[in-house]
Amino acid sequence: MRSWVFGLGLWVACSCQAIGDRIDPLMGDWQGVYETTYGASGEFVSQIIALGEGKYQIKNLDQFDARTEPMHVLDAVLDGENVMFSSPDGVWKGQGTVEGDVFKGTFSGEESGDFEMRHVVRPSPTLGARPPQGAIVLFDGKDFQEWKPVGGFAGLVDLAALIGGDNAAAYLVSRIWSQSDRQGVLEVGSDDGVKVWLNGKVVHANNASRGVSPGQDKVRVELKTGWNELMLKVVNGGGGWGACVRLADEQGNLLEGVYETPVKENGWAATRESFEKNNGFLTLWRMTGPYRIEGKDGSQLFDETLGPELEGKECKWTPIILGDDDDQVKWKIVDGAMQVGGSTIVTKRKFKDFKLHIEFRTPFMPTARGQGRGNSGVYVQGRYEVQVLDSYGLEGADNECGGIYQVGRPVVNMCAPPMQWQTYDMEFKAPKFDGQGRKTAPATLTVVHNGVTIHHRRALPGPTGGALDGNVDQPGGIMLQDHGNPVQFRNIWIVETSDSNGK
Repeated sequence: MRSWVFGLGLWVACSCQAIGDRIDPLMGDWQGVYETTYGASGEFVSQIIALGEGKYQIKNLDQFDARTEPMHVLDAVLDGENVMFSSPDGVWKGQGTVEGDVFKGTFSGEESGDFEMRHVVRPSPTLGARPPQGAIVLFDGKDFQEWKPVGGFAGLVDLAALIGGDNAAAYLVSRIWSQSDRQGVLEVGSDDGVKVWLNGKVVHANNASRGVSPGQDKVRVELKTGWNELMLKVVNGGGGWGACVRLADEQGNLLEGVYETPVKENGWAATRESFEKNNGFLTLWRMTGPYRIEGKDGSQLFDETLGPELEGKECKWTPIILGDDDDQVKWKIVDGAMQVGGSTIVTKRKFKDFKLHIEFRTPFMPTARGQGRGNSGVYVQGRYEVQVLDSYGLEGADNECGGIYQVGRPVVNMCAPPMQWQTYDMEFKAPKFDGQGRKTAPATLTVVHNGVTIHHRRALPGPTGGALDGNVDQPGGIMLQDHGNPVQFRNIWIVETSDSNGK
C-alpha cells in the first residue's frame, strides 16, 4: 500500500488550543489512500460526523470544500479502537481501527481492499486576525462593555431553565386588567412555535422553528374592560425553549391603562409597577407542563390538544415572577470567549456600512439534531441573520451554518467540526434610498467562512426571521442570538466603511 504523505498546505495533523479541542477519536476531517486487491489505488477525504452513543456517519469525498455528492455514505459504530462500517444498502462494508490520528482497515463491496487515513485539522486562514488601525473592538475577551441584552429580556420566560427537555409543549397564562375597551398589539417572541389565546379565542398561531427574540410576531388584539386572560402554548423541538410577550400600542409605545395581575392567596391583584419597569413586557405568569406524546416532535405537538386545552382538565400551575431588566449581559466569559446563555445580546453602537470579523465555535452535542445542535446566529444590523449551527458534513442549506435564512444557502458548506474555532469575515452595504425615502438598492452582504467566500454581494430583500426591527433605513447593531446552546464567540471587531455611525 502506498505510504502516507503529510503536511499539505495549511492542514495540520494535530490539534492545538488556538484551533480548538479534539474531544472525539473519530469525528472530524480525514485524508487517506486506498488500494484494491486488483492493485488500483487512489486518494480520498472523509468527513466523520458524531451521532452519539458510539455511532457515526462517514462521508467519503473526492475533495473538501466542494458542493458535490459523496462517493459513499456509511454508517459506523466505534467500540474501543475498533470501527465497523457499512452503507445503508449493505453493498459496502468494512472494519478498521483508530489509533490517535490514524484510522486504517479493510473494505469490501463492489471492490475490496484496504485503506489508511490521517486525521487533519484545517484552520481558517483568518483565525486570530488582529484588528487593523481604526477598527472598533467589540470583544477582546475581557468584558461586555460594548454589549447589552436585547431590550426587555427581563420578560423572557426561559422554559429550558425552568422545566427543560426536548419535543415538549408548555402553557403560560397571564391576566391583564384594562380600564376600558381598547386596541393593542401583542409583540410575541418564541422558541420554537407559539399559539396564543385571548379570552378563550385563538388570536395567533405560528409553528416556527427559531430562537426567541422580542417582537418576532405582532398580533393586533382587542382588550375588553376588566380582566383579560392571555394564554400561550409554546412548543420545543430541541435546544433553547422560551417565550416573551410585550403589550404595546400601534406605534410600539407602552400601552396605557392596562395592568398585570400576580397570583395571591386572596385572589387577583392588579399592578403596573413591573409592567412599566420592563417597558411593557409581561413578567407575571402561571405555567403548566411539560406535555409530551411519544414519537412526536415539538412541531407535531403544536396542533395536539393538551393540558389546559382539554375541557375539564385540571392542571397544576406554577407561578412565575420574572426579575426586572437590569441591562446587564448574563453571558459568561470562558477562556477569553463569550459563551451564550441568558438572552440574545446586541452591540450598544449601531453601524451602517462595515466589515466585520468574528470567531465562533459550536459545542459538541452529538445526540442533538437539526436546529437543536449548536444553534446561534450573527444578525448584521440586528436584522439579517447569518446562521451559526453545527451542520458539519451536512448539505449546506439556508438554515444551516453560513446560510442566510430564507435568502440563500452558502455556495459550499464550510462548517468545521464542533469545538473547532471558525471565522466569519463579512462586508455589509446598507440599502440605499432616494430623497423621498424610496429604496433604490437593497442591502448586500458578502460572507467569507473559514477563508472561503460563501456569499458574494448577496442581495438582502428584507430583514430575516427574528430581526430586532424593520427599520432598514437606519443603522443597526451586531446581534448574537441565544438559542439555548453554549456557542462561544471571540475576537470580534468591526471596520466602518461609511461616515454614518449611530450610537
